[in-house]
Amino acid sequence: MGEEMNSHVERQKPKPYHHGDLRYALIQAGLELLSEGGAAALDLRKVARKAGVSHAAPYRHFADKQALVAAINEEGFRRLAERIQSTLCEAPDDSFEQLQAIARAYVQFAQKYPWLMCEMFSGLTVEREAFPDLYTASKAVFTFYIEVVKRGQERGSIIDGDPGALAGVLWSLLHGVAMLTIENQMRPYTDGPDGAERVTRFSMQLLYEGLGRK
Repeated sequence: MGEEMNSHVERQKPKPYHHGDLRYALIQAGLELLSEGGAAALDLRKVARKAGVSHAAPYRHFADKQALVAAINEEGFRRLAERIQSTLCEAPDDSFEQLQAIARAYVQFAQKYPWLMCEMFSGLTVEREAFPDLYTASKAVFTFYIEVVKRGQERGSIIDGDPGALAGVLWSLLHGVAMLTIENQMRPYTDGPDGAERVTRFSMQLLYEGLGRK
C-alpha cells in the first residue's frame, strides 16, 4: 500500500523545467508584464508568479532585474530583425524599395509592440554594452541599414560616404517617425488605416532624394 502511494505521488510530480524552456518562459512572462504596466511592472517575483514557478527560479538565469530586462530587450531586437529580414526578402531588388521595406517593417513593429519598442531604446534601464548578447542583437538590426546603403552605393544610386554614417541618418529619421507615430504626435497625418505607412513612405522618399546621386 505504501509503495503504491509513493508511486502515485511520484507520478503526480510536475516535470521540472528544462533550463532553456524556463529562461524562455520567464522572458515571455516579462514581456506580458511589460505590455501590461511598462518597465515599472517588471520584477523578478512578479515574473516568477506569472510564469508559474517559484520565486527562486528566475535566479537560475538572471542575477537581477537588470539582467532580465536585458534578456527581454534582446528578444525584442531579435523579433525586429526577423521582421526586417522577412520584409526585405519580399522587396524588389532596388535600393529605394529596400529602404522602404526596412522602414515599413520598423514602423509596423513599433505599432504592434509600442511598450517593447520604448523599453528597447530607452537607454535608461540597461546598458547594452554590459550584456554582449543584447549588444549583438541590437547591432544586427543596424547592420540591415548599412548593407542596404552599401548596395546602393555599389550600384551608383546612393551617394558616396561612410555607410555607417549614412545608415545612422536613415535610422534617426526612421526611429523618429516610429516613436512619434506610436505616441500619437503625427496626427492627423497618420490617421486612417494607411496613415502611418503613407507618412513612412513619404519620409523615406525625402531621405532617398537626399541620399541619391545627382
